[in-house]
Amino acid sequence: MDTLSIRAQGMNKNVTQILKKFLLVQKNPYDEESNPNGICNCGVAENYLCENELISKLQSIQVWQKSHMYYPCSQGLLSLRKALCDFFQKIFELNHQLDPDRMMISSGLSGIISLLSYVIGDRDDVFLISSPYYTAFDHDISAFSNCATYRCPLLEQDTGKFIFSVEIFKRGYDDAVAKGLRPRGIIIINPNNPIGDIYDEQTIQPVLDFAAEKNLHVIIDEIYALSLFEDQKPFQSMLNYSSIVDPKRTHFVWSFSKDFALSGVRLGVAYAGSSELCSSANAINFIQIPSNIVQEIATTLISDCQWIDSYTKLNRSRLTQQYKKFQKAIENIDNRIYIRPAKAGFFIWADLRLLLHDITFEEEIRLFQSIFEHGLYLVTGSFLGCAQPGWFRIIFSIRETWIDEAIKRFKLGLDAYQHSIVLSNA
Repeated sequence: MDTLSIRAQGMNKNVTQILKKFLLVQKNPYDEESNPNGICNCGVAENYLCENELISKLQSIQVWQKSHMYYPCSQGLLSLRKALCDFFQKIFELNHQLDPDRMMISSGLSGIISLLSYVIGDRDDVFLISSPYYTAFDHDISAFSNCATYRCPLLEQDTGKFIFSVEIFKRGYDDAVAKGLRPRGIIIINPNNPIGDIYDEQTIQPVLDFAAEKNLHVIIDEIYALSLFEDQKPFQSMLNYSSIVDPKRTHFVWSFSKDFALSGVRLGVAYAGSSELCSSANAINFIQIPSNIVQEIATTLISDCQWIDSYTKLNRSRLTQQYKKFQKAIENIDNRIYIRPAKAGFFIWADLRLLLHDITFEEEIRLFQSIFEHGLYLVTGSFLGCAQPGWFRIIFSIRETWIDEAIKRFKLGLDAYQHSIVLSNA
């Protein structure tokens, strides 16, 4: 280890553990024809449900230009930023114009979060975040800035309610200060990952008020804003809130990774509280700005309003139907399994506590290992910062032809775990 810097040695261990499993999946991915013995991936939040439609659309875009051969603007192409302003204007039915000078493009949402934490946080500052949550934020927040996340558990996790409230951030703020830490911001994921809840303005506004009182930045991640189920009313983006007390410290982030299933394209977006913040971030962003051609393709994609309207409706329909199908299949395995109803996203949030020998994080990991050994990758609640053992996040937006295999392996893993309990009690 003496060949590594202290900084590298101190990288977040939770993320490192997740990456180890993810790398095993990447090296041996399941495919019903080419690799039927590979690992079935229900752990990584990717969406395969409109894969053919997206491929067809992207292959139809021919945008190669001479300018693509040269360095891009470190804030992101102006053409893309303008197109995104128009896109959000239409999608979210905004009642005001967005300013492209307040927008920046980076390498995925991870790149955006790294940039924001760098320009608004100092070393050892903390960002309050509700938990359970997408724990790659731990890495994204710390990578450049050496800041950290500070977990604020959602309320009533033992009853399965997972309630979002300003009180969790007030408590987290006081706890962090009591430990000698300096809270610098709050991160809100809406729609929520892994719960699948949607928070309206009335729910989030008290958090914005509290943040303004404490001079905290607020980063609102709306990466699943278009991935709502069909029975949900239109998403209310923070870009359209009626009142934001401290607009210069309130930042919107989004990415093409989820709503457009383009996680491999690495295109993240921030609409910052001020153009000055974007200007400060540009010097760092130059090392991770996406290529000109990728940005041009994205510009063409989101400028086709008719296709966007058709795609988003189709995507919501397929997400809704596959969620219901996956939910029913899991619940049919064992009536002790409870699926907490979701409203958006790619997640089954499954309560397996009644299947555990003891309701402990050790037993949760033991069950996870049994499922993984039978060729199915999912994510434990403990990896996601859940305060209650026994919850698992299962991605349902896999290829439809993979569902039966995933369910079969899930059942085999559960059965093997139950059998091990019987043997240990014999």
